[in-house]
Amino acid sequence: MRGFMVATTAALLLAGCAASSSGPVAGFDGSWTISKRGVVAAQPQALTRAAIEEATAHCAGQGKRFRQLDLKESPPGLLAPRAESALTFQCD
Repeated sequence: MRGFMVATTAALLLAGCAASSSGPVAGFDGSWTISKRGVVAAQPQALTRAAIEEATAHCAGQGKRFRQLDLKESPPGLLAPRAESALTFQCD
C-alpha cells in the first residue's frame, strides 16, 4: 500500500511539472504562434526556450529559418497560477 501511495504521488508531481503547448498555430498573415503554459514552479523563460526550439524545428522542417516577431511572457502569480509564454514567429 505504501509503495502504491509513493508511486501515485510521484506520478502526480511529474504530471504537474509538464508544460502544455498549443503547437504551431497558423496566423492570417503568414505568421505562426506557439503558446506554452507551465505549472506554478515553471518560469516563463524556460517555456520560451522550449517554444523557440519548437519553432526553429518547425521552420527547419520547411527548409526555412526561424524569425521571432513577438513574445509575451507571464510569470505565475496569485491570479494566474501558471506561467505562460506566447511566441509569434515567421519562417523565412
